[in-house]
Amino acid sequence: MIRFLQHDKIDKSLWDECIGIAVNGNLYAYSWYLDIVSPGWCALVEDDYDNVFPLPVSTKAGFSYIMQPFFTQQLGLFYKSFSAKDRLEEFLNCIPAKFRYIDFNLNTSNEMPASANVSEMTNFELELTIEYRDLIKGYQNNLQRNIKKADQNNFTLSKHVRPEEIISLFRANKGQELTHLNNKQYAIVKDIAYKSINKGIGEIWGAYDEFNQLLAAILWVSSHQKAIFLFSALSGTGKKRNAMPWLIDSFIKQNAGKPLTLDFEGSNVEGLARFYSSFGAKKLIYQRYMRTSLPPLLRIGLKIWRLSRLYLKKYFLFAK
Repeated sequence: MIRFLQHDKIDKSLWDECIGIAVNGNLYAYSWYLDIVSPGWCALVEDDYDNVFPLPVSTKAGFSYIMQPFFTQQLGLFYKSFSAKDRLEEFLNCIPAKFRYIDFNLNTSNEMPASANVSEMTNFELELTIEYRDLIKGYQNNLQRNIKKADQNNFTLSKHVRPEEIISLFRANKGQELTHLNNKQYAIVKDIAYKSINKGIGEIWGAYDEFNQLLAAILWVSSHQKAIFLFSALSGTGKKRNAMPWLIDSFIKQNAGKPLTLDFEGSNVEGLARFYSSFGAKKLIYQRYMRTSLPPLLRIGLKIWRLSRLYLKKYFLFAK
């Protein structure tokens, strides 16, 4: 039986046990992660947490809605057994009618038939299971040239950049163009970084120049044999000196031959898609699901608000 549970009724121990062993589990669905990005989230749960479906719920202007949180690429239905793979629509139909607007991303193991409610999203992943000398054969020529140029800069690699440093680097550069960003988004990044580091699954890598100036930084968070390129920052000098491709290549070099996938976490943005694929990363598709029963006037207002959120997400991604 599928049950809708309010946040305070969710057994987080059983929830995380399910996500940990689910055949399609991921980082974003753990309770601690959802607590950060969507406080008060609710859920659909079947039986003894055999199949679960997180619902990032919110309320605005007097109506309840469900919307994909920042820094959370894929949610949807998670299951312990493949036997639940084809039951996605059954779960979607169990979302309470009080949520009159729904807009969230499913995960790569969820698949809906093509319809007006479904659109495709793009991700890029690179398997690191082979040796580095074989991985670099998949690099595009221009990327290889840029990394060779970067090697001449004598960058210093640190794996212990503080969360405040990567956020400050972002705010001092790309953040200057995004004056409409508020402290809430930066606080979410900081909380994810500290929580993942404390759990032993997060690291912030940085590239420093000869004057010990931080030029580029990446927050890596690992889960389910994936290292997720969750957040990054880059200075103008770092961009000119190819610090970001150098930093990513350093991660690939040090993790080559391991049972690990580098998850670039995007992107539908053409420039980023081209950059990620230049490392030999493969394109994967997941779906975005939308549904509304709002009156026309509210739909227009919500559409404007939703587009502003997408604008913020797009430019957070561009920092990569």
